[in-house]
Formats: sequence, C-alpha cells, structure tokens
Amino acid sequence: MSSATELWYRAKKLYAIYPGIVTPVSGRFLADHYAWRKRTRGPLRAAVDAFVGIAFLLWVPVRARAVQRRFGLDRAWRVKAIRIARARFADPNDLALFRIEDGAELDGYIRRFEDAGLNKHINPKGWTPDCVLTDKIGFYDRCAQFGLRHPQVFATIDQGAIRLLAAIPEQPLLLKPTRGEGGRGVRFLAPPAADREAWVRGVCSALKGPWLVQSRIETHCALRDLALNALPTARITTILNETNAPEVVSAVLRVASDPAAQVDNMKAGGLLCPIDLAGGVLGVACQGYGGTDHHVHPVTGATIAGRILPDWEQAKALVIDAHARAFGDYTLIGWDVGFAPDGPILIEGNGKPGVLMPQRAGRRGLGGQRYGALLRLHLPKN
Repeated sequence: MSSATELWYRAKKLYAIYPGIVTPVSGRFLADHYAWRKRTRGPLRAAVDAFVGIAFLLWVPVRARAVQRRFGLDRAWRVKAIRIARARFADPNDLALFRIEDGAELDGYIRRFEDAGLNKHINPKGWTPDCVLTDKIGFYDRCAQFGLRHPQVFATIDQGAIRLLAAIPEQPLLLKPTRGEGGRGVRFLAPPAADREAWVRGVCSALKGPWLVQSRIETHCALRDLALNALPTARITTILNETNAPEVVSAVLRVASDPAAQVDNMKAGGLLCPIDLAGGVLGVACQGYGGTDHHVHPVTGATIAGRILPDWEQAKALVIDAHARAFGDYTLIGWDVGFAPDGPILIEGNGKPGVLMPQRAGRRGLGGQRYGALLRLHLPKN
C-alpha cells in the first residue's frame, strides 16, 4: 500500500461519520447508540456532521457511477442504488457488496463507514499505539506466555538489524512485516541446507521497518484441494457477552483463488466462504470485492459448499480460550486461525476485524445476529 493510500485509509478511521444531517439514519439495532451520540455532541460537531452529511448525499451519484463501472452493473442498478443510498444514508459500494435490493434490508447491516466509530467505543485499547493485536511479535509473545498454539518465530528484523531467536531450520519459512494488513509484503522463504544463519542475514539485512521470520504452516490434508499455495484461514470473531465471557459471533473461511498468491486475503483475490457456527459447514463462496459465486473452487474444481471444516470445535475452543485467558483486555477480536495437520493454530488477532467479510460472505447483516446484540450491549446509550 502506498503512503498516500495508507494515510487515506487511516484518515477514514479517525472521523466517525454521523449517518445523517440532523436525524440519524441507521440500522434499528443502533438507534439507541445514535440517539445518545446526537444528544452528547456539541454544536460545533453537529455543524460539522451536517456539512459532511450534505456532502455525502451529493457524492452518492458519483460513487454509484464508479461502483457501476467497477462491478459491470447496469443503469437500472445505479438508479436504484442512488435512491436507496440517499434514503438510507448508505454507500453505494456497500449496496453492491452486500447485494442490497431493498433499503429495508439495511436495518440489519453495519455499514462499513460506521464500523470504526463503533469499534472505538467498545474496543478503545485497539486504537492505542501499544495495541498488542497490531504488533505480530507482541501478539506471538503473549500467545507463548499463555501456551497458545501459534507459528514459531525464528528471527525478528528492525531496520535491517536481525535478532535470531532460534536456530534457522531447513524447512519452509515465512517472512512478513510485523505491522500491516491484507498480507502485504508476505514472502515464502526456502532455507538452504547449510549456512542458514548467514543466509537469513543476507535475505533480511536490507529490509526497512520491523519484520519477522516464522514457520510456514502446512495445510490440513482435508483442505489442500482448496489451498493452492496459501494457507486457508478462518476469520473467527469473538465478543465478550453478558457474563463477560468470549462468545463466537461470526466466522468466514478465506481461500486463495490465484495460484500465484502467497496469502488468502481478499486483496490477493481470496474467496470468502461463510461458516456455520454450530457445525463448521461451509456455504457458497464469493469473491471478497465483487464477482461471481462459487460452489466449487474455480481453479481446482474442489467442492466448497457443504464441506465440513476439520477440527472446527477445537478451532472455536482455541479462540475462546485465547480471548478469555490472554486477551481479555479487548472486547472484540477477529482471530485468523489456520488449519494445520496437527490442529488449529492462531495466525493473528485483529482488534479492528471489519464487517465486510462476515456480511458479504454470510449474505446477512450482523445487526440481527448475536454480533449485533453484543455490540449493542457494549455501546454507550445514556
């Protein structure tokens, strides 16, 4: 991601758009929260919100035309999208990604521009500079402290300075930045038979910023026909419930669709497969950022819909245990869980997991599910 794009990405998270000009327009499950927000804002913020709201509605037709071109939609879609977006204060891009045909459907959805503002209220520690979930080295250190399964880290790199934590093995490794999203910068490494310490120093000495070298996790045999060259991971989200215990509220499996991809992320063309929380059964897959649905893998032809994930109960138990024992200082966490031959393994934790994946893959808004109920539980209202 370029620096300009990175700055824009972060800027969008700093300002929580008020969904409306004067009266908020939101999903019904968020009505109390937005009523609280309207009551508690000062006159300057109210004026800024009104200005942004008017600008948003003026921007809707421009946005709708761009989305129409990007997804190859027709003029009738654009006309309907503009009408719905203006009436329900929604981004036309969300309407396309979530396949919204009727404005009433938005009552159950968290719009993407809302997510950062909501997350800041319930997960404030995720927005601090020392958030352990944004630092992969810190995350793995905490996993190790609590005995949670995670990839072994063999070396860390900071501005070319290499610190070896264990002997470099003759096995496939992964090099990735310790901060960042979307799988950017991830590289496969194949250590030589000899002089591996000198080899890793040569590979990593020119790197800028913080990086780590870790074990590359092998894919469970039950998922290899979906994996291509990237480990499939499940994004499993947990939220603290009414008794302050972690509860699994959504789950999506990501699988690569490009044989050249080294990660399963949407930005690398990954597919999203909804996971039934009770039984670990996969639903129909879809492209993360638009495109066709897939009952079978587009490259391998392997069946997706109806497949049961291996070790699903263990995967749920792993994230619940991790949240309860090691990461209880966060209200909401999106876990990336890999399915290895010897059981599920924690790849990452995310304090800002987003709402695109579960709502697009599941074809349902999170507001009408336990996710929405627990989000509402933790949001300020009075």
